[in-house]
Amino acid sequence: MRKLSDLRFPGEWFPEARQMQRKIILHVGPTNSGKTYRALKRLEEAESGIYCGPLRLLAHEVFEKMNAKGITCNLLTGEEKRVMDEACLMTSSTVEMANLGRRMEVAVIDEIQMIGDPLRGWAWTQALLGLKAKEIHLCGEPAAVPLIKSICESLNEEVVVNEYERLTPVTINEASLNRNWTKIRKGDCVVAFSRSQIFEIKTKIEKETGLKCAVAYGALPPETRAMQARSFNDPESDVNVLVASDAVGMGLNLNIKRIIFSTVKKFDGHANRYMSIPQLKQIAGRAGRFGTTYANGQVTTMYPQDLNYVKMAMKAPIHYLKLAGLQPTVDMLEFFAVQMPQESFPNLLQKFEEMASVESSYFLCNFGDQKKIAEAINHVDLNLRDRYIISTAPVSTRNEQLLDTVARFAEMHSHSDTCTLDTVVTLPKQPPREPKSLQELELAHKTIMLYMWLA
Repeated sequence: MRKLSDLRFPGEWFPEARQMQRKIILHVGPTNSGKTYRALKRLEEAESGIYCGPLRLLAHEVFEKMNAKGITCNLLTGEEKRVMDEACLMTSSTVEMANLGRRMEVAVIDEIQMIGDPLRGWAWTQALLGLKAKEIHLCGEPAAVPLIKSICESLNEEVVVNEYERLTPVTINEASLNRNWTKIRKGDCVVAFSRSQIFEIKTKIEKETGLKCAVAYGALPPETRAMQARSFNDPESDVNVLVASDAVGMGLNLNIKRIIFSTVKKFDGHANRYMSIPQLKQIAGRAGRFGTTYANGQVTTMYPQDLNYVKMAMKAPIHYLKLAGLQPTVDMLEFFAVQMPQESFPNLLQKFEEMASVESSYFLCNFGDQKKIAEAINHVDLNLRDRYIISTAPVSTRNEQLLDTVARFAEMHSHSDTCTLDTVVTLPKQPPREPKSLQELELAHKTIMLYMWLA
C-alpha cells in the first residue's frame, strides 16, 4: 500500500513526454501586461496545438477568436464538446480536459500559478508534466517562476523566462470613498464577496447616483457573466458601473477605470479573513486596460480602515510558490483498493491521503469535496471507476440539494436508467424577482452543468 501511494516521481507517469526534448517558455508579469496575448500569437502560428485555460469562459473565448481568424479550432470542456472539424489539430480546452495522448507543436497553459491551488493544482501539474508538445508556453504570475524552474530541472528540461511589464499604470488613491456611495462614477467596479452584498450595493448605487449597474459573481453562469461584462464595456449601453465578486480577477475582459473594495475580508468557508495578497493584487490589476478609455487605473476602498491593507498588499513582495498539486490517477486508486476489498470508497480516499508520500516540490491536493460526494453516493451500487468519476464532479459540496442530485444521478446510472434533463430540472416561467427565486435559478443552472459534465 505504501508503494502504491508513492507519488514522489510524478514525471515518470508520462514516459512519452519524457522521451521528447520539450522547450518550456514561461511568460510572466502582472495583469494587463500582454503575456497571454504573446503566447496565443505563437499558438496561432502552429500547425497543431492546444490552449489550456482555468475557466470554461476563457476556453470559449480562445475557441471563438481562433475560428474568427480562420484558424479551425475545436472546443473541449468538462461540460461541452464542439467539433468544427474531426481532422482539426487545434483545441481550446479547460486545463482538466487537456489531451495528453496527442503529439503537437505548441501548447499554452494559462494562469500557471494555479499549480499551487489546494483543490485544482493537480490539473496544471498534469498538463505541465504530461503534454506532448514541442513547445510549452506557460502564462502567469512571477510567483510561479522558481517552482516551475525546479520541476523542469528535475525533468532535464530548460526553461526560458520572458518577463513583461504592465502596459498601463495603476495607482492607489490616497483616500477612501469614506462610506459615501454618491462618489461612485462611470467606469467604477465595486468589489464585494457575497451575493447579498452585491445586490445590496447595486440597489444602493442605483438609488443614490442614478447610475445603472451590471453584476458578476461566481454563482452566475459564465455566459451570463460575459453578457453583464459586455453591457458594462459597451459605451452605448446605459450600464456604467459593475458590482462584482472576485470573479472579476480572472476570465473577463473589462474596461474598468477604478476598482473599489467594499471590503477586504472574505468568508473562506470557516471565518471572515483578509483576502490573500496575490488575490487582491490580481483584482486591483483589473483597473485600467490597455487600448481603452480607462487606460490609467485607480484603486481605493469604500471604508477608510481597509485602505491601509490595500496599500500594504500592493507594495508587498512576491510570495513565491513552494509546491505543486498532485492527484492520483484512477488506476492508482484501483490498485490501492485491491489491497482493501471490503473498504468503502470514502475510507479508501482517506487511507490513501494518510499514506501518500510526495517529493519536496509537490503536495497532495485536498480530497475534501471528493470524500463528501463519495459519502453521498456510498449507498449506491457502483464500480470503483464510476464512483471515482462521479466523486470528481464539479459540485459545491456546501449545497445539500446538489449533493442529493449527484446521488440521484448515481442511482439512475447504477440501474442503467435513461436520464433526461427535464426529469431533474424545472425552470421557472418568470424571471427571478427576489433572492430566493434567483438562488433557485442558479441551482437549476448548476444541475444542468452537472448533467452535461456527467453526460
